Amino acid sequence: MLTALPDAMVVPLLRELLVGRYDVGPGQAHAFLSINLVGGLCAVPVLGFAARRSRPVLAIGIAAIVDALLLSAMWLPIGFGLTILLRFFEGVADVVVFAVIFDLVGRVGTPRTVGLRFGFAAAFLTMALGSGAILGGYVARNDIGSGDTARLVFLIGAGACLLAGCLALLWRRRLRRLEGLRELGHAVVPAAATASIRAPLWPLLLIAASDRAVGGLLTGTLGLFLADSVGLGPASRGGLVGSVLLLMGLGAIPAGQVADRWGDIRVRVIGAVAFGAAIVVLPAVSTNVVTLFLVAIVLGAGGAVLLPTSLAILDRLHRGLVGMGGFRAAGDIGFLAGVMTAGLLLQMLIDDRGPQSGHTGYAIVFAIFGLVHLSITAITAPVLIRAGRAT
Repeated sequence: MLTALPDAMVVPLLRELLVGRYDVGPGQAHAFLSINLVGGLCAVPVLGFAARRSRPVLAIGIAAIVDALLLSAMWLPIGFGLTILLRFFEGVADVVVFAVIFDLVGRVGTPRTVGLRFGFAAAFLTMALGSGAILGGYVARNDIGSGDTARLVFLIGAGACLLAGCLALLWRRRLRRLEGLRELGHAVVPAAATASIRAPLWPLLLIAASDRAVGGLLTGTLGLFLADSVGLGPASRGGLVGSVLLLMGLGAIPAGQVADRWGDIRVRVIGAVAFGAAIVVLPAVSTNVVTLFLVAIVLGAGGAVLLPTSLAILDRLHRGLVGMGGFRAAGDIGFLAGVMTAGLLLQMLIDDRGPQSGHTGYAIVFAIFGLVHLSITAITAPVLIRAGRAT
């Protein structure tokens, strides 16, 4: 939760942190987000080295402290170019911390509770992103455009990462017990005996990318649709979008528990179908506020299933630091692609011919994203089912 706070705090403050501070354009400011994702991809070889060295706990502490130092340096007036370079390396450290922590979450109990554990982890991650965005906006509320106030988020994020690194080193003895052991039922066996099963990784990477792409649609385009096409006020828009995200976060815990009981792949498919279908029909029911909120509930409930079940499947079929790191990197790339694709489609489909044209454009965008998500579920589910039977 501590290491996820900086990611969310900087996202809504690009204008204050970069445009006003370094006099760059919005396109260059968005490079601040994309370069972080490129750095995340480059973290995968680092994770392979950490896995071979069998010192993941040390990797948490070092990566979190390095992350804190990089964020602190970005607080200084170092110029746009150097800020982007530091942001690249910060993306490497961020993915290393995520992969190691979530790999240890998979080791901390028996296979019968893996969904519940990842449900808690997903809930804390979601709460961190939500609270980080709120905290970032609160810090920058009095900023006048120069970025002098907004850049405090770099120091706050650095403090959170530094605390996380210190906690990892302080609890290193407890955490190291998880490095070499994995409990199977009532027996404790070396982790080497449960090494990564040779299942295909591409379906899980594709799932991560598609889930986060639709997540980008929800966090960005949904609010615009509710304002421009439906005509909801700020309070109603915030209530609907917030309800969906809150339900996805808190619902991850019971969703993980249900997955432990009924099977992670089965629950994943049911939730993904509900989620994708809700995305497709959302614009069609937007004329009725009651129906709109009912579909939003289905959207949140289906979305709550996605992350904990995906992580549980990944841990069971392709566990390890490289798998976790690749999953995170694929999700980040999917999020960026989703935001960019939605923006480009809306720019092409919506013109000035009136509100009806705008509603149709939004409906087409939502239908494309929903149908792509459903198609990826249909493609990946049989592969995962076969891999699960083989194990």
